[in-house]
Amino acid sequence: MQLDESHAELKSKMQEYLAGEASATDLKHASAPLGVYQQRNDQFMARLRITGGHLTLADLRTVAGAITSNGIGYAHLTTRQDIQLQDVPAEQVCDVVQTCNGKGLPFRGGGGNTFRNIAASPASGIGADSLFDVMPYAKSLNDLILGWDKAFQLPRKLKIGFYDSPSEELAAAVQDLGFAAKVVDGKPGFRVYGGGGMGRESAVGVTLFDFLPAYLVPKCALAMTELFYDHGNRENRNQARIRFIVKRLGEGRFVELFQEYFAEADPQVALFPGWELDLTQELAALQSSPGEAPDNADYRNWLARAVSPTRFDDDVVTVRVFVPGGDLLAAQLGSLAELAEKCGGSFLRLTPAQDVLVPLVRRDSLPSVYRFLKTAFPATDVLLDSLVGHVVTCVGSTVCKIGILDSPAAGEAVARSLDGMLAKRPELGPAAATKVVDCIRISGCPNSCAGHPVARIGLQGQKARIGQAMEPVYQVFARPGDALAISEPVGGLVKEPDIADTVRELILAQLK
Repeated sequence: MQLDESHAELKSKMQEYLAGEASATDLKHASAPLGVYQQRNDQFMARLRITGGHLTLADLRTVAGAITSNGIGYAHLTTRQDIQLQDVPAEQVCDVVQTCNGKGLPFRGGGGNTFRNIAASPASGIGADSLFDVMPYAKSLNDLILGWDKAFQLPRKLKIGFYDSPSEELAAAVQDLGFAAKVVDGKPGFRVYGGGGMGRESAVGVTLFDFLPAYLVPKCALAMTELFYDHGNRENRNQARIRFIVKRLGEGRFVELFQEYFAEADPQVALFPGWELDLTQELAALQSSPGEAPDNADYRNWLARAVSPTRFDDDVVTVRVFVPGGDLLAAQLGSLAELAEKCGGSFLRLTPAQDVLVPLVRRDSLPSVYRFLKTAFPATDVLLDSLVGHVVTCVGSTVCKIGILDSPAAGEAVARSLDGMLAKRPELGPAAATKVVDCIRISGCPNSCAGHPVARIGLQGQKARIGQAMEPVYQVFARPGDALAISEPVGGLVKEPDIADTVRELILAQLK
């Protein structure tokens, strides 16, 4: 297979690196735009773009095969619905990138100063409160932008997201370009936000359109790409995101500037969306595998935690497979594909909580699904029996080269404390465990990879001087109610050993 320019550069630099002729820093210039980064253990992470977290079963098996055949450690599900291949041996990186790319699973734009993975609602078009299916717009826009050269030559990263439910308005508002579903006079469209983002100086974006007809999405995206390419700060990386253009110009002038670019933008697309998913056909293909429901509390608790209604009849539900740490082995990926296939589905969805959604399941199949999960994952808690491993964190400093604190360790301490609290408070009900998982986000540094600035309870790791020594501490953030706002700091810095107690008190307030 002929390599494009970016893949060829990676291959050349990797050969130099393996021969000792190039440093890891030299290699990063070629590898980062393809989502390939060196880990602390000197092996590599390679980030696959999974638009909207939508994975066909063939995609899933391709990833599982790549892990097995290349001696890769495991797959990590990210909060942006990507899949990161972790512990990739250096000599296998190029083969993995080339193989997956050839099967429609690209790495290009997985990192560097590029347009990143487009996020979307995991239950888009399926959830009980879905306005319409936004996945076709996410997938079609991704295919278009992959052909825009400027989208891979930006001052910094550009993040785009599509959301189908009013409850996800904030998720849209903190994207560089966010699309929140809206229906006017029976026609689909979006409220559009620009200049939001998480990380240094997190911000809610400004409203660019109160209603944009859906067919104009490509024009809107091209306008923002061109604006960012021209006006982003290329001198100071820390001031390079779109939200800093908003800060520099002021909201009013930024919106005016965007409208100027929008008026000129011509994406030259004949059909949009060009990708579609026939949910009617998916429903018709669903299979029932009735079985006797277990008469025990464990099964009833799982139903309360993992099963949600859909916008279809009561016979069809979604099932959430809880993935500890977001980490899956190749065989476990294969088991998930087998589960979806048994249910009659053709795809799965990755969630921002680093879990997997089986989007369409016949209700009478739930006992069979439960038994399958217990059998296929005997040593892995995919049922949320405990919170350990399920509090969402970034990968932390033991893996990430720029990480400051070991956030997964903090997440485990918090989870064990909350397990004890929930055991003593049965009146809160089994669904409280899911609420806890969805409340907390822990990032090991200010980069916000866990999404802590928009969490109900967010923690940001850092080191601070306490007395004569630098100690690991966390800043705690909280967001009350459903405010369209960034979470606010709560109190002062909390020492690492005290985090569990602090979070437990905040969680109790959320569950009341």
